[in-house]
Amino acid sequence: MISNPTFAFVTIGSGSYLGSTVRDLTIANHLHRRGYKVVVYWMLECNPDFVDKGIKQRILCHGTRYQFQQPSEFLDRVIGWLLFLPPLKFRVRITQGLLVGYVDRLLKNLIQSLNETPEGDALLVKRLLKYMAQDQVGYLMMSFASISPLAMAAKKIGGHSFDYLVTFQGDEQFANYARRAGLFDKYQQRLEEVIRHSPWPAIAVSQDYLNRIVDEMGVDASRLRVLYNGVELPKQDDDPPLSILRTVFPNLNENIPMVSYVGRQDTEKGIDLLLYATKLLEAHKIPMQLVICGSTAKGKSYERMIADLADHLGLVVHHAGSVAPEIRDALYAHSRCMVFPSVNREAFGLVAAEAMSYGTPVLVPDYGGITEVIRCGEKSGGLTFKTWDSGNLAEQLKRLLTDEILYNELSNNTRDIASRFSAEQMTDAVLEHISVDTS
Repeated sequence: MISNPTFAFVTIGSGSYLGSTVRDLTIANHLHRRGYKVVVYWMLECNPDFVDKGIKQRILCHGTRYQFQQPSEFLDRVIGWLLFLPPLKFRVRITQGLLVGYVDRLLKNLIQSLNETPEGDALLVKRLLKYMAQDQVGYLMMSFASISPLAMAAKKIGGHSFDYLVTFQGDEQFANYARRAGLFDKYQQRLEEVIRHSPWPAIAVSQDYLNRIVDEMGVDASRLRVLYNGVELPKQDDDPPLSILRTVFPNLNENIPMVSYVGRQDTEKGIDLLLYATKLLEAHKIPMQLVICGSTAKGKSYERMIADLADHLGLVVHHAGSVAPEIRDALYAHSRCMVFPSVNREAFGLVAAEAMSYGTPVLVPDYGGITEVIRCGEKSGGLTFKTWDSGNLAEQLKRLLTDEILYNELSNNTRDIASRFSAEQMTDAVLEHISVDTS
């Protein structure tokens, strides 16, 4: 065990991996609040608003490093700094609006650089090692298994003593980039090596996700452990006012039940299924009003498609992009239910846990780690629907809107179930996993 350790988190700051970043920086913030020294190393993009004051932050590399197949020090260290001068919202608007496919290209080139040759991205490894030595890092927390070759290579070089922890969350997307680059065999071999050189089993964020990475990536199940994600639980009296929602959704009617979707507006999230289900309920004269909001990671085309489809179906939808945390929390608190129609096999489901923490039942697909979030023994904080089936989604949503006995039972369970996924418990579990005394 390392006495008085410093923790460093290596994470990617935005895009499809934003939920993973939120998870890791929640741990970072809680460690900092407990008195540990913490530093965050950003890759590709940074999101400093997620980080508590007093935590050191460094840019490990800019996205421009991976503009081409070979990592470019010039594009990273010179051009990258210049492009970082505009605000984050402006950078996101450019990369997602004008530079279609830009993020996909960066990530594909990143994975290729880490797996194509035995040395990987050697210059970036040396930079990481230099930062860790300067910051006296004892524990290196890697947000994704797929970028953990950086940690393994730094450990092999030596000169600074540290250990690293590998986490699997969203790594199936990186695996797809490896397949597209024709490097999946090397990618699998590198994952096995990375896990073997860590002193602890790698973390998977749900049992279903553990099963998935064993099946799809060939990872040895005996070298994996399930540690669930956690969220910041609201205080019992922390009930945001309904009125704040009208600053973004001015036409909301407080007398009609709200059904809300909060999350990324990208194709794998299945929001179109929710629109079809809403149309079916409208045909059955079930009163509800639909709210959809959230950021995008892969450009605005799907968000625009949602607006076009709603118009085609003749639906009135309260639709917005990314919203402030207080608006999100008010939706959690005042919606009749939150719906997550994802067509992806979600690794976990942070938003579902957050919604239940406000006493709101959720409706999720019967597929993926998200189903583990809504149940505790015989209790449930929501319902599941048949994945990809908008008709069944409509049936289950109708139950939540019309069956008061069922609704009250689910609602009464939500806070207790959500409390299993508190940020404090997640932080305790991680420290216990790496044998750091939490007493």
